[in-house]
Amino acid sequence: MKVQQLVEAAERLAPARDAEGWDNVGLLVGDPEQEIHRALLCIDHTPAVGAEAVAAGCDVIVAYHPPLFVAVKRVTAPAVWFHAARQGIAVYSFHTALDVAEGGTNDVLADLLGLRNRAPLRRLKDAVRPDDPRGMGRVGSVDEVDARAFAAVVKQRLGLTRLLVTGPLDRTVRRVAVCAGSCGEFLTDVLHSGVDLMVTGELHHHDALRASVAGLTVLCTLHSHSERPSLAPLARRLAAEVPGVEFRLSTADREPFDFL
Repeated sequence: MKVQQLVEAAERLAPARDAEGWDNVGLLVGDPEQEIHRALLCIDHTPAVGAEAVAAGCDVIVAYHPPLFVAVKRVTAPAVWFHAARQGIAVYSFHTALDVAEGGTNDVLADLLGLRNRAPLRRLKDAVRPDDPRGMGRVGSVDEVDARAFAAVVKQRLGLTRLLVTGPLDRTVRRVAVCAGSCGEFLTDVLHSGVDLMVTGELHHHDALRASVAGLTVLCTLHSHSERPSLAPLARRLAAEVPGVEFRLSTADREPFDFL
């Protein structure tokens, strides 16, 4: 298999054209004609992940967050993408292309938390059908539950011991919004959607204040905890699309923040 076949498979699952305009997705490092045999999936391509890829004999790093994000004028160490290029390791990034895709980051999070009858929080601009599943975030219904009990479900299913919370917890939850990562720019959409509770990775201070004043309950997991569940399903889907390439999850990749 070649890098180009991985790129084509990725495009089938989460087309780069659907990513946010400010994003930098797709093949960021590498030769499309390079033969590949093993890929390492991660949220963040850190030096530790790069070393893990070399030690494991990986030809490709599939990094959810693009390690090469803004224009550069020099290709030098210690940038992780420089070391990847020097080692002959291709780098592909999905980021917001996977967020909006059917079966992508937000659908995985919605599945994990049991959202039914769901729809995108904000549909793609080119969506012409009302049932188009593509878009940022997801909104859906859940069995009637106390907010504290739902928070316990979030912690259990994401493997967390703590959540950041704003807004009331003494309430009944029937409709939930999920938006993986940092979703303050979608807060207006959430408030207009009529949900009782939102699950996201993080909110800025003033967005959290706005949500609380509006009476919205928000559970923040820390940024990458809301995105990480999508990696294992993505690895399985890529393996089905690109037979002959081994896809493995990074063990060195982790959320940089923790709770004391």
